[in-house]
Amino acid sequence: MKDNKYKVYLEVDNKGWCMAHVSELPGCFIWAKTQKKALSRLPRTISDFLVFLKRNGEKGLRVPGHIELEVVETQKGTCPVWSGSKAALFSYDLIPPTNDLVKKCLRWMRYNRVELLSGITKLPEEVLDWKPDKETRSIRETLNHLANVEWWYLSRLRDFKELYLVEDYPVKKIFEKLKKIRQIAVKILKNLTPADRERINIPKKYATYKDEKWAARKVLRRFLEHEREHIETIAKTLKLYKKLS
Repeated sequence: MKDNKYKVYLEVDNKGWCMAHVSELPGCFIWAKTQKKALSRLPRTISDFLVFLKRNGEKGLRVPGHIELEVVETQKGTCPVWSGSKAALFSYDLIPPTNDLVKKCLRWMRYNRVELLSGITKLPEEVLDWKPDKETRSIRETLNHLANVEWWYLSRLRDFKELYLVEDYPVKKIFEKLKKIRQIAVKILKNLTPADRERINIPKKYATYKDEKWAARKVLRRFLEHEREHIETIAKTLKLYKKLS
């Protein structure tokens, strides 16, 4: 495949909202009200993602002047940017992740975390807890959601004993909670056994959807996608706060 052509996997929910994923770039995605809009915005998203990786020191990357897309697979009825929705298990998620892929995803998770925390660790309490309306999460609530979901993603693989070592951190210690859960995540993901990497799991514990399938590769990409999603939501909340204050 040409180095400016990317394979795209689509999730389209029952109302037509579309989430487009790039298999070569775990964590790179876009979502929009229609499939057409998602695909039209994806080339810019890919370029921005490559720039983000290069800025963090990732080697061997080129940002193409022109990007081509190949839609490989479309799944109906899922769109995980909506809270509580199922996430698709794509055909490429079935491929057990290699050591190199795991290392790359952990490296990119580190880039995400640096960007997430940049500019918010020293925010006053009142800013962390500010909400523009009743429906929108505060920054602290978003961070707590992110930490809880990372714990939950790991439980989609199997019932690791390390998951129960996480202390019940008080809400005021959200940054400590984020750090502790990420430390556990890195330890678990670095040490996945061959069976962990090959298993297709349908967890029943803590599962809204009892038929939702999970695999190691899906867990890795959802770690990356979910954090990037909330990097954006926190940036929007902070921008709105500054505008209204």
